[in-house]
Amino acid sequence: MSVADTSNNAIRGWGSTPTGNAPTVNVGNENRTNHKCLPAIFFRGWRRNLLYGILIFLMILVFLNIALTLWIISALKLNMNGIGPIKIMNGGIQLQGQTWVVNNLVASTISTQPAHPITLHSHRNFTVLVSDPKHSEHSKLLIKRDNIEFSGKMFHVRDSRGGDVFRASKEEVRVYADTFAVDGIGGLVVKTALQVPLVRAPPGSDLQLESLTRGLDLRAPQSIYFESRAGKIDVTSHTDLKLNSIVGAIKIDAPNIVITNLKEAHVTEKPQRGIRSMKVYQLCACATGKLFLAAPDAVCAANADDTELCR
Repeated sequence: MSVADTSNNAIRGWGSTPTGNAPTVNVGNENRTNHKCLPAIFFRGWRRNLLYGILIFLMILVFLNIALTLWIISALKLNMNGIGPIKIMNGGIQLQGQTWVVNNLVASTISTQPAHPITLHSHRNFTVLVSDPKHSEHSKLLIKRDNIEFSGKMFHVRDSRGGDVFRASKEEVRVYADTFAVDGIGGLVVKTALQVPLVRAPPGSDLQLESLTRGLDLRAPQSIYFESRAGKIDVTSHTDLKLNSIVGAIKIDAPNIVITNLKEAHVTEKPQRGIRSMKVYQLCACATGKLFLAAPDAVCAANADDTELCR
């Protein structure tokens, strides 16, 4: 069965072959036009789209990690030798500039470069501690705001050449110097004993050995020598001044020996006028060792009734 279309001179129907263009179909033209405005990737499948999204997310993470790594390297100043001012060397590390230690610093040696100073600064105190693996303290140096404390068996100070300058221990304190000078009004206070080979005053100053409330004892195994090359020596005592020699003698060698403020004994006989006017006396001694003056022509003895002269 066929249908003939005389206007177009074409035969259409079952079993016939179309000889002209097919009629246009308006159904679905609007949807096809809208699909052409979007990329075709959105219409291929959700699995492929998800895979592309994961790859893009991973690429963003990789770029962020690279940027963060570069920022950390630039901020810490990482290089092949160390981290910023920290330089790794053979046997230790080298620091340049200022370094802040928050808690403890454990090191075997702390030194500085040649011709460069080193400064240790602390807001409260600074402590240097030497201990054994069992945390037993051997030596400790504590620097506070107003004092310095050291605890140990011995405190030793040496100069730049390695020579001894000062050493202090429980048994003794030694000063290795040509001159030990103490400046100040109070001088040097010694509670027990002072053992020195030489005691002298600096040029232009006086030397005073003084005990305000107790005695002053000078002892030597061989001799005690007093010398004043340009001045005089004054020995003043409030009560008694004793010069005692057990084996040897007390020798006073001088062209003039003057003993003032001695008491005079009562004249037992009438002295000569000429000798009396010349102020010549006898130097006499009591049994107790007390010295007194007597007339040159009188008996060198005190009267029996004189109780004040030889008491």
